[in-house]
Amino acid sequence: MYVNGMGLRGIERVTEIDHTTVIKWIKEAGIKLPDAPEEEEIPEITEIDELQTYLGNKKNKVWIWTVVNHWKQGILSWVIGDRSNKTFQYLWSIIKCWHSFWYVSDGYCVYPCFIAERGSRA
Repeated sequence: MYVNGMGLRGIERVTEIDHTTVIKWIKEAGIKLPDAPEEEEIPEITEIDELQTYLGNKKNKVWIWTVVNHWKQGILSWVIGDRSNKTFQYLWSIIKCWHSFWYVSDGYCVYPCFIAERGSRA
């Protein structure tokens, strides 16, 4: 559900499992992911997106940034932080060498700053 874009609170409502448990499962699954996918696993087109949730109260916002391939199950890369350029820069430092076309669904202002570096492949 998370990989398909459902928010943590939405997952909580559907599954009746507390969102903090879902966050714990996502973190545990993330630890098992390799640092970077093997070269043959990197698709020609990848999607970058961010999902906002909070821990404890709504003032403690957390953003989960992901890079996915819609043709295969799983997350290729991810980072948790705030919704700043600094957090995205960390994710970008991992994925910028993949030579993919990047698809972003919301046009958030940090994307053009970094993706423009890729030239015509962005």
